[in-house]
Amino acid sequence: MTKPLLAILLLLPLSVNAADAQSQFLNLLDTITLVRSGVSVKSGTSESNTVPDVGWKPPDNVEWIQHDFNASGDRLCDAADGFCAGWLETASQECKDNFRFGDSEKDTQTRLDYEGCVYEMVFRPYLSMAVDRKTSALTDSQKENAARLKALGWNQPSAQTVAFRVASDIPEPIMEASKEGMFAAIDLLGNYGPLRVYIVGNDLNEAEDLANDFCDFNYPPDQKEYCLTDQGEAIREMAYIYPGGNGFQQSSWTLDAPVQSFVHNPYADENNQHSTDEGELIRDRQVNAHEYFHVYQGAHNVYRGADDSAFGWATTRWVEEGAAVYFEQLISERSNWQTHSDISARVRDDLIAMKAFTTQFPGVSMRDVDTSEQTERLLSYCGELCIGQLQYEFGHIAFQYLAVKTSEDKVLFDYWDEYTELGWANAFVKVFDQSIEDFYSDFEAFLLLSVDEQLDVLGIDP
Repeated sequence: MTKPLLAILLLLPLSVNAADAQSQFLNLLDTITLVRSGVSVKSGTSESNTVPDVGWKPPDNVEWIQHDFNASGDRLCDAADGFCAGWLETASQECKDNFRFGDSEKDTQTRLDYEGCVYEMVFRPYLSMAVDRKTSALTDSQKENAARLKALGWNQPSAQTVAFRVASDIPEPIMEASKEGMFAAIDLLGNYGPLRVYIVGNDLNEAEDLANDFCDFNYPPDQKEYCLTDQGEAIREMAYIYPGGNGFQQSSWTLDAPVQSFVHNPYADENNQHSTDEGELIRDRQVNAHEYFHVYQGAHNVYRGADDSAFGWATTRWVEEGAAVYFEQLISERSNWQTHSDISARVRDDLIAMKAFTTQFPGVSMRDVDTSEQTERLLSYCGELCIGQLQYEFGHIAFQYLAVKTSEDKVLFDYWDEYTELGWANAFVKVFDQSIEDFYSDFEAFLLLSVDEQLDVLGIDP
């Protein structure tokens, strides 16, 4: 199902012309008024959102979906009837007939099957959940986990080289491109592990062998059957259901001898055939570099096992994915996989997508995925694709922005070094010299600039 891009782009706010984008940006920080929960609050106040003070107005002829988002008593939008989402005038009948909000198994499945339908909707301004962003005290269990992992060298570079398990039907150029991406990342960040990389092809028997190897490597013997029905099944599905471009990273830190893994299923066409076009090989290099950055992040995470309600230890989604996208783009240019123009185009595309996002999902921002409770709440509102954009596009630009304000070294090295002992939130404050709340207000003001002005702040030619 294709996204109705025209409908989305027509909803974008008009750009504001300014002779000096940087000056206007600083002025915005001082004067912009933001709205949360129907109350105007000055920029910098906790939980302020990106909804302009002038008020929100839906596009014409919205068909409001009769689902009460506020039925639980938790107000997700400011609507008396709780109808927070509606179909755009251009929405397809297929989406209207099939997409369902709700908690039932059937509703959840249809929502997954038709998840692209959210791009044919408009949402009322989201009312964020207030969160205390004070890093939780470490538990005895976390301290014990950290002591064990550090004693085992989990957070230190390893002398053991990365091992590859490659299905025999993977074309040689794809295998070489994947290794190139992995080794380029290791050369820059250090060799963390022990690490095993699995490259899954289209042959189900080969995938079965890789699934068994993966489960043997990452799980104790008494949990292998569970693994085979969970991540093992995901590996098998890569071979015969999905059209490639899938993968996941695994940190098996509970093992007596902890290990890390990455599973990659290169892109395949509608006939489930892999491509060796140069564009796809570039993507294979990037995917491997991106996923190795998750290995690097995982190695710096030692105070594991925090409660779901704890803050500051389980990495927020936009930091986890945004930093990895920033790294994959940076190493693409450094390794000459892509040109500076290509990298700049990705930034520009993400900024345009973010403009569409903030129009379609007003009030939703990166601050809404800092905890598991917040993320589940937002998931019930606008779905995985909505959260995915916060992780990837918004996270990517947030780290581009941080690198411009500070340095590449702070983003790639200093932050993660401090993260090991401080957790993601306190490390952010120490390295970037700014509280999380102040950064959100700062970044949200940046998002209100036009795309050309944003590019100027980021040091990229329009």
